[in-house]
Amino acid sequence: MKNLLTASEESKKTSMAKKCHIITFGCQMNEYDSVRMAQLLRHQYLLTSNIEEADLILVNTCSIREKAEHKLYSLLGRLKPLRKNKPHLKIGVTGCVAQQLGGNLFKKAPFVDMVIGPQCIYNIAEVIDSLSEAQGRVVATTLSPNFQIPAAPRAPLPGRSTVRAFVTIMQGCDNFCTYCIVPFVRGREVSRPAQDILKEIDNLVKQGVKDITLLGQNVNSYGKGLMSKTDFPGLLTMIDKNFPDLRLRFTTSHPKDLSDDLISCFSDLKTLCEHLHLPVQAGSDQVLRRMNRKYTVESYMEKVQKLRKSCPEICLTTDIIAGFPGETDQDFQGTMELLRKIRFDQIFAFKYSERPGTAAAGFDDKIPEEKRKERLAQILELQNAIGLEQYKRYENRILECLVESSSNRGLQARTRGNHVVNLTGDDQLIGQVLDIFIEKACHHSLKGRIVN
Repeated sequence: MKNLLTASEESKKTSMAKKCHIITFGCQMNEYDSVRMAQLLRHQYLLTSNIEEADLILVNTCSIREKAEHKLYSLLGRLKPLRKNKPHLKIGVTGCVAQQLGGNLFKKAPFVDMVIGPQCIYNIAEVIDSLSEAQGRVVATTLSPNFQIPAAPRAPLPGRSTVRAFVTIMQGCDNFCTYCIVPFVRGREVSRPAQDILKEIDNLVKQGVKDITLLGQNVNSYGKGLMSKTDFPGLLTMIDKNFPDLRLRFTTSHPKDLSDDLISCFSDLKTLCEHLHLPVQAGSDQVLRRMNRKYTVESYMEKVQKLRKSCPEICLTTDIIAGFPGETDQDFQGTMELLRKIRFDQIFAFKYSERPGTAAAGFDDKIPEEKRKERLAQILELQNAIGLEQYKRYENRILECLVESSSNRGLQARTRGNHVVNLTGDDQLIGQVLDIFIEKACHHSLKGRIVN
């Protein structure tokens, strides 16, 4: 859960009386959506980090796992007294949980004013206006088959740091993995025109952004439905040509759509960083078939080999689901063996979480909760050891790092391979690319010092 903090310098100069506080749950896509809402509301609301002074509170949600929904209700329970003490306060729930629950959310949280799905957040100002006119609650959860992602406003980024930013290039998913709720809450795949994306990146670069991550539920299939025949490798090439000093990343990739042309981009494009998040989910063909993933363990391994041949320095991360329905002990051992063979730098592992409306919710061979927890613990224990060994390969090396932020503990920088590096230094170094000598590897970060 993240708060969208502090207004931009431009917003600080305004005399707006109304204030907005945005809380973000979940993925990078949600972080991008929160920034977009802040930009769209900039003429009506000044962002505030102090929830007590807010006139509008927006909770931007994720529904990939059941736990996120529980967190939402817990948070809303804490917001209820604020509404009681401040009757004019408006509370809105946006994002995937909002889309999933719709008006039913009012049953558990009747003090909420707005429920806004992912396709409707682009009209958030109009939704708030309609709330005032209706003097009642509003549900905006339309999923249109003709939906197009609007062009981004040419507005300052909210918040203090403008070193890194996200850019959505496509939204929705056509894959219908049996465990995944995304197609039901974000709709079918829709891509943004390349020129819109280039204009947004240009605006970000002019604000000092140096590291951009392209976002989508399946960026590899970018280009579907566009008048121009630009595919994802073509888009990356255009960005590389127009912004040669940028650090470029992307997520998330579906292995079945990882083409040879895209793999070649890691060796051909200077801007493309040596990092790829490639969700495998399981190391068993039987489980992958039941997940409807449309690749095999062997084909996944072949793509990893091609990636490492094309870009020997590439850092790979992945997603793993522990205890998917029907997963046998042999299937689970297949996942453990895959982790040993590929040796990811980092993984994001979760026990299977049933989502309503998905095909897997109807499977009758569920794995008991304790078994899922046990398997997840084994996966994390193995990966902790592998991850530390992977990170140790950077000790006593000099890496090119972008200094991103500071805290009470010092500066935080990032390698091209997406590793966080902690170091000491002055805040004036934020935004600079520096050579950092790596002194020590930790489980999920590196410790370094600036090379003079």
